[in-house]
Amino acid sequence: MRSNFEEEAGITLLISYSASGIIARQIEEGAPIDVFVSAGRNYIDDLTINSFLRNDSIYTIAYGHLKLVRSNLPGNEELGFAGAQRIAIANPSIAPYGAAAQQLLMSSGKWEDVQPRLVIAESALQAYQFVKAGEVDYAFVPLPLIRISSSDVVDGDSESAGLGAMPSISYVAAVTIWTTQENHARTFINYLRSSKVKMTEYGYDTALGVP
Repeated sequence: MRSNFEEEAGITLLISYSASGIIARQIEEGAPIDVFVSAGRNYIDDLTINSFLRNDSIYTIAYGHLKLVRSNLPGNEELGFAGAQRIAIANPSIAPYGAAAQQLLMSSGKWEDVQPRLVIAESALQAYQFVKAGEVDYAFVPLPLIRISSSDVVDGDSESAGLGAMPSISYVAAVTIWTTQENHARTFINYLRSSKVKMTEYGYDTALGVP
């Protein structure tokens, strides 16, 4: 996707990955960010209220899904969720996927049992890296991460774990007030919204036609 956009638009992207809450705080502090793509709409709404985003540039571009995965390292083959010693989630206070995992555990009545075994990662990507390296037994991660991953993680079987349906997370993009390249920023968001980007190939649901 990135290389196709750069070739087509003649615009070079410099992408910074972090938890949505961390990037939102950076925008509030005046970081020179052109486009903010947030997992979840809460941070977008907060930044909009405080006039850090250009209101007419805000669009939902995709929907992602939370996924429970298990480390596939030797010795973990028969380890069930109930017997897991270490379970990673992204920090719920700054990462929408972590907040979704926390809400899921609470709504399924498992939060109090799981809480002492939680390993809090800075981001969803770090939670995935923990389980991929075998540093935790299970992790709650975005589905797109495991769509492009190796065999180091396997499906954690959320149904058997008694968690119910995994929630979806909206991805919302907007141009910040700090941009010095507004036309380029809007071009990128329009590209993300277009049918040229096959979101389903990356593990997302499409949001074509969604404001």
